[in-house]
Amino acid sequence: MAGNKNRSEKEELLQDGPQERVAIAKEVTPLVAIETNEVAEAKDPPEQLIYIGPPIGKNGIALRTHQTFIGGHPAYYESLYTAYPLIKKLFVPVTELREAQKQIATAGTALNIAVQSLKGV
Repeated sequence: MAGNKNRSEKEELLQDGPQERVAIAKEVTPLVAIETNEVAEAKDPPEQLIYIGPPIGKNGIALRTHQTFIGGHPAYYESLYTAYPLIKKLFVPVTELREAQKQIATAGTALNIAVQSLKGV
């Protein structure tokens, strides 16, 4: 009996005319598009920062020039942030690396002063 029931449902679907199929497709398509947009908005890429200051090795904490971090400022370096408050300025978004390097080379800029404050650390 189950076989007969499946056949009758399939036959009904096959008997639907092309106009009915188009109407069904129009109803379904917008829902799919809305769901796709919501998923894309919910998944923003995490912030990627790159450290552009001098290398630091202090109290078992090592930080290398051009070390990259995903998800913002790493909490692991909290002791460095406290000891050297300007160090946070040297974590810049990867997309702004080129401009930040220009600012480091320009005397008197905030990034240049931050690098100078870390010399000898």
